[in-house]
Amino acid sequence: MAAQPRILMVFTTFLLAQPLIILFSISIGSLAIPFTSVIDVLVGGFRGDDVASTVIWNIRLPRTITAALGGAGLAVAGVMLQVFFRNPLADPYILGIASGSSLFVALAILAGFTFGMVASPYDPYFLFTASFLGAAAVSALIIMLSSVIRSITTLLVAGLMISYLASALTSILQYLADIERVRAFVFWVLGSFAGAKWIHITPMTVAIIAGVVASLFLAKPFNALLLSDDYARSLGVRIRLVRLSAIAITALLTSSVTVVAGPIGFVGLAVPYLARLAIQSSDNRLLIPLSALLGSTVTVAADMAARTLLAPIELPVSAITALFGVPIVIMLLIRRGSL
Repeated sequence: MAAQPRILMVFTTFLLAQPLIILFSISIGSLAIPFTSVIDVLVGGFRGDDVASTVIWNIRLPRTITAALGGAGLAVAGVMLQVFFRNPLADPYILGIASGSSLFVALAILAGFTFGMVASPYDPYFLFTASFLGAAAVSALIIMLSSVIRSITTLLVAGLMISYLASALTSILQYLADIERVRAFVFWVLGSFAGAKWIHITPMTVAIIAGVVASLFLAKPFNALLLSDDYARSLGVRIRLVRLSAIAITALLTSSVTVVAGPIGFVGLAVPYLARLAIQSSDNRLLIPLSALLGSTVTVAADMAARTLLAPIELPVSAITALFGVPIVIMLLIRRGSL
């Protein structure tokens, strides 16, 4: 019972912090816009003759919404994989799922592959499909490997090798492509929400909401799996179906973010750890929504830092998340080593 007030306080804190971070992100930049003006513009709608309205609706709002959605998706994907592998060091980036997405997007942008579809290689809906196919392909390979590799550590190493292989193939494609395609891809692969447009938000919103809601349905089976496969089986949990669903959800969430912002590392690894630390619990019924909320807040803050720290130069978001995530990973490794 003593944990209930703590959990309520944590959720309340981040529920209040998130809209403030979003408003702050929309407010600051090369054109500073007061909070009151931001709220007026958001409530009043787009006014084409107003500079602040144009900046907010055409640039900052879609970018901030995309960062918020992306952070939530990556954090939930991290929770899913950490439960799947029973290892807090698992995330989509480490296991090669994001690299698989990047490879297939590289095939689309750099090599002009359409994967049998009639579409421009720069069409956002087509890029989303290509990104999902790449994430699904790597996920399927990991599932197959997990059926023959019993050691979690070995499986994580195999995921890293898949990531290196995908990165190597992507590098070859960059070397062979023409300079215009390479420029477009390099901007994408650095990891940034700068290219976020309203056209990206609809498919991304559908994918993120669907993935997060589906993950909540798996929360109770995941809690059983945390104890042991035998315990979960005794409760009637269909273990293989649950794990296949987890990988499919992870692929959906990872690809929906990767296609818009490129590979964004450490969010899926560090945020679930922070969420567990905040509520002192591994109950996935609490951990999944809190990770989504915390991931959203952290990623919006990272994106805001990326575009303001060295303004007018913009840093890659992945560099900011690495600066934030690396100390957390080191702390996690030290704690695990001391146990």
